[in-house]
Amino acid sequence: MTAKKLKKQLFVTIISLLMSFVALASSTYTWYVTNNRVSAGSTTISAKTDNFVLQVATLEEGAQHGDNQSLVASLVGHRISPSSTNDLTTWFASLNWGQDGLVHSYMQVDVDDSGEYSSDVTGTYTVSPSRYAFIKSEYVIYTVSRTGYCDVYLASDGDTPAIQVTASESVLSDVIPKSMRVGITIQDLEGTSPVGEETLVLVYAPYDETGKGNDGTGINGWTYVVDETNVAEVTYPHVYGTNYIWTDSGNVQHNFAATKNGSIFEKPANNASVIASDVDYEGKIMRVYIWLEGTDEQCVNNSKEEDPSTYSVTVSLAGVSK
Repeated sequence: MTAKKLKKQLFVTIISLLMSFVALASSTYTWYVTNNRVSAGSTTISAKTDNFVLQVATLEEGAQHGDNQSLVASLVGHRISPSSTNDLTTWFASLNWGQDGLVHSYMQVDVDDSGEYSSDVTGTYTVSPSRYAFIKSEYVIYTVSRTGYCDVYLASDGDTPAIQVTASESVLSDVIPKSMRVGITIQDLEGTSPVGEETLVLVYAPYDETGKGNDGTGINGWTYVVDETNVAEVTYPHVYGTNYIWTDSGNVQHNFAATKNGSIFEKPANNASVIASDVDYEGKIMRVYIWLEGTDEQCVNNSKEEDPSTYSVTVSLAGVSK
């Protein structure tokens, strides 16, 4: 196949990442720091494309050049306790609750992010007993040789959302999806080594957050813990539901979703914002973080029953050639 034909095919490339993790019992997903229940689960990651131009592999395996294989699977996952962050670097957990049932102070927690490609232990609090702040999965996205460069967006395909959260069984509570966050970061790759800074590109939530959270001085909307006593509005780009447009503090809109026109995906006509730009044969690192935002008003213990469901997060990405 000629390079010209391969480049044309890049317009119809789509990746889907399927992430499943064991749902937390209600006693586990509360914001309470005294909670000590952490049990291992599993995360299944898979990716598929309409053709073999845009590829994905686990970061540990590295780009599978010459293989044209776009399916990856790995066991990454565990139960997670609520946490709060604005940058995926600094994390907080609740410390003291008042008689009003709201949080009045927080503690910054150190998380175990050891190992070059260590995903099975990431997000572990160092307080005793250990618990998890988040789930992290690591990938490399790249193109087939001679196809040039592409920009990567979320893929909005008619009635199929670009990001979906589904439960494996009947759920007893909507706490998990309503307080869930899915963060996507991008980092450059040189050979097999990460270079430069890991950049938080976008955070997704199944539901918009408009009410006041469970902080004693709660404010409306998307919030995070700033320090031991304060919360504030998040500064990261964020979208929710099937709305993929984020309006920043300067009232500028950013559209992260490519739309399907017939059999091809096209970049947003207005205010296009990429998930990753200039992806080529060498590839870029993409990491996906999942956590339960503790400042959400839904992130409370409102059920005493075990939730038996496994939640799957599917992220669909479209590559558009340049």
